[in-house]
Amino acid sequence: MSLLNQRHEVLAIRLWDPRELELPDVGAMIMEDAETGEQLYVDTHDRRFRQRFQDAARQRELALEQTFKRLGVDVLPLSTGEDLVRAIVRFAALRKQRRK
Repeated sequence: MSLLNQRHEVLAIRLWDPRELELPDVGAMIMEDAETGEQLYVDTHDRRFRQRFQDAARQRELALEQTFKRLGVDVLPLSTGEDLVRAIVRFAALRKQRRK
């Protein structure tokens, strides 16, 4: 990606759902990995479990941010909970301002 970024303008679009960052307290449930089909029973009433989930999600997000920064790639984070057009316009304005 860094080689591509040397000759071209590269923009990573990161679509994320707020539910990926914080697990709601909804009781016992079975979670399934969409890629592997592996299932895991979890009790979301457990405050420590929810905290570990949140910590792991934050670490994953931080690692992604650091990787894109190291590669010199701009990232447009788009949340499923926000107006996508406004987010894109805001990002373009910030990017334009940064380049001046």
